[in-house]
Amino acid sequence: MIKLRNVSKIYPNGARALSNISLEIAKGEFVFLVGQSGAGKSTLIKLLYREEIATRGQVFIDNINLVRLKPHQVPKVRRNIGVIFQDFKLLPTKTVFENVAFAQHVIGKNKHEIKANTENILELVGLGKKKDSFPSELSGGEQQRVCVARALVNHPSLLVADEPTGNLDIETAWGIMELLNQINRLGTTVVMATHALQIVQQMNKRVVRVEEGKIAEDTSGGAYRFGF
Repeated sequence: MIKLRNVSKIYPNGARALSNISLEIAKGEFVFLVGQSGAGKSTLIKLLYREEIATRGQVFIDNINLVRLKPHQVPKVRRNIGVIFQDFKLLPTKTVFENVAFAQHVIGKNKHEIKANTENILELVGLGKKKDSFPSELSGGEQQRVCVARALVNHPSLLVADEPTGNLDIETAWGIMELLNQINRLGTTVVMATHALQIVQQMNKRVVRVEEGKIAEDTSGGAYRFGF
């Protein structure tokens, strides 16, 4: 599903974030990206939803080369990619329902579809009774669940998450991880960047360690036991 071939990323200021990375992730996999701050994890995540463009190399999602996409083609490709951020990025003046519905308005779904899809996904993430609440009225864990709902409401084949549990206590973080695991079992590919070693070790998933812009380790479920 995901193929990176000899990918490098150099920012305009000359900072090299990634160096000649090659990586393949199959449909339905759950993969953790780990490594120290500044290792290149977030840049790699951004390449997957075309927030950034590789300086060299090729990035494929479902056989679509993201590097060669024209700007007007990007929104269509992103419909199949859900994104979860550490800092939520919710619209503060919109309710839970409206935040999740907004992602569907953008791609032109009709009102009946939007209502049904939004209510269904909010039930899935356990927020059906909070649909009329505003982000400021929610806990951190609830806000992150809204983000998960927003990312999933258009039924993406790929979900990418950049430190989604970084601002949460460990109990709340595990709730989010259980939700992501459930989503993965339903067939969605999940790629998650994280510093949460305890979660990584207990989830028994594939782990890709990034170090100084390169892939330093790629292990199958249960094999990763080292700090970062």
